Amino acid sequence: MQNTPHARAVLYLFDRLTAEGWSVISANTDEQADPQIFAQSETGELAFYFVRADADAEPTEEERARFCALAAQHDVAAYYAPVTLSPQPGCTVIVPLVTPAMNA
Repeated sequence: MQNTPHARAVLYLFDRLTAEGWSVISANTDEQADPQIFAQSETGELAFYFVRADADAEPTEEERARFCALAAQHDVAAYYAPVTLSPQPGCTVIVPLVTPAMNA
């Protein structure tokens, strides 16, 4: 496993989602892979998570378009999760990018 800031951010979000009752289907610490996390909520919502280790870094328009298209193709929700690592790992907001209803 990689020990990069991005990998630590993905693992933080993995732990947070599972603590909130989500079932993580897959997690990928490769920053170039989409999605970084694929999970299912207790209510059955399927979602892709686009994770970035720098909380100030917004996804580029190209990244956003690519990620939303992938979510639409699979009819799942898509979220952007900016994770800060210092002083403690955290993610104050998870931003919805697209929901299956938006794809209809």
